[in-house]
Amino acid sequence: MALSVCVIFGGKSSEHEVSCISAYNILRKLDKKKYHIHTVGITKEGESFLYTGDIANIKDGSWQENPGKACLISPNPKHKGLLVFNKNGDHFIEPVDVYFPVLHGKNGEDGTIQGVFELGNVPYVGNRVAASALCMDKILTKEVLIQAGVPVTEGFHVLSAATAEEVDARIRESFGYPVVIKPANAGSSVGITLVENEQELANGLAVAAKEDRRILIEKMLNVREVECAVLGNHDSANASCLGEIVKTTAMYDYETKYVDDTSELVIPSVLTEEQTKTIRELAVKTFLALDCTGLARVDFFVDKETGNITLNEINTLPGFTDISMYPKLWEASGLPTEELLDKLIALAIAEFGGESIA
Repeated sequence: MALSVCVIFGGKSSEHEVSCISAYNILRKLDKKKYHIHTVGITKEGESFLYTGDIANIKDGSWQENPGKACLISPNPKHKGLLVFNKNGDHFIEPVDVYFPVLHGKNGEDGTIQGVFELGNVPYVGNRVAASALCMDKILTKEVLIQAGVPVTEGFHVLSAATAEEVDARIRESFGYPVVIKPANAGSSVGITLVENEQELANGLAVAAKEDRRILIEKMLNVREVECAVLGNHDSANASCLGEIVKTTAMYDYETKYVDDTSELVIPSVLTEEQTKTIRELAVKTFLALDCTGLARVDFFVDKETGNITLNEINTLPGFTDISMYPKLWEASGLPTEELLDKLIALAIAEFGGESIA
């Protein structure tokens, strides 16, 4: 009997559109003979629907024109699935063996929806509640990794109530301009600003404050940006080959990633054998230190002058768009996306004590 897999997409975060593109690509690659696939779309307002239409409509957002029946992910462990509502108010249970959340950013990879899966006692792809919440918070992530001995970028954090004058004083006392300003909780470089001087500081703080009340200030470095994909559960975690982002802009922000299409992905990255080994080892060390499961993309900086390696951030639910690094890195490492998806589903089942299928 085919395994019932529920792919969840959309969501209330600023990365709603990216989630839809990722989900479309995943749905195209999932083996229809192996899995009985359900798709749940979540609108920007937070309404959930059991979508049964053409998956092509997910990619451009037009699925919402005919979204299907309203539904809820049931937190009741007796249901083990979705509560689906008919127009007359009646409802039925649609059983689910594995949830596959394809939700980027807040309310998707920060532990919130993972908590609902846990309450319902249904396996799900990706990181569990604590790791999801921890890794979504850039400040807490760095504090844990410092304790674990992973080198991280230099910086400090402030609350959104801090004035530009107060932050400017701290910048000058620490490492000076230019700096990168980030909200503590946001994905895909949302809310991130490169600030060259004190005149630009107030705007950078305001942009970050739209996303979170806690703001990270980091020293801007002259670096190469290198990424590594990690796959596995606990001691089975493995690192992919490395990829490098070659930018034509100063910042690899949301626009550069998904809108302008001005950056180039180089896979494998051209690094020394020692640098490659170090980054792959640090990626797994980071994954384990943060108690990750399933998957994560770990992003590093390599200083162009000194060669020093520092961790930039970790993404626990990386994109699966046409330009996303995570599936591309595994493809280049010899694991096609179809097999990668099988592996992720098998890891989800194994994490909940079930029998692996891949």
